[in-house]
Amino acid sequence: MDWVFSIFADAGVQEALLGLFGVLLTIIINRAAGAFQMATGIAVERDAREALHEAIKSGVEAALERGPETGVEQIKAHAIFHARESVPDAIRILVPGEGVLDRLAVRYYRESMERLDVKMRSAAAVMG
Repeated sequence: MDWVFSIFADAGVQEALLGLFGVLLTIIINRAAGAFQMATGIAVERDAREALHEAIKSGVEAALERGPETGVEQIKAHAIFHARESVPDAIRILVPGEGVLDRLAVRYYRESMERLDVKMRSAAAVMG
């Protein structure tokens, strides 16, 4: 047992063990920091995506309140303008590619028009 203490008492061995411990600790800290950054980055991206979708949806619905006969191009332009004004940080974070906002606006336009059509049919059935 004395030989173990004598090995650890050696200054060279202590220095080597300290260096090894430092390297291991650095690896563990880097892994933990990477995992934390990835987890928070995913949460930030998810929140930005949700905010962008909600902004496009509300922009489409606001444009439709002016009248669905306005036309899809004007409604799409209004929705994209609304999103750019209301959630610029989400757009900066996500960096949507060419046409992505257009496709989202058209998607939510179609969904809104389908809901509007269903409402009109049920109102006609009740009245009719």
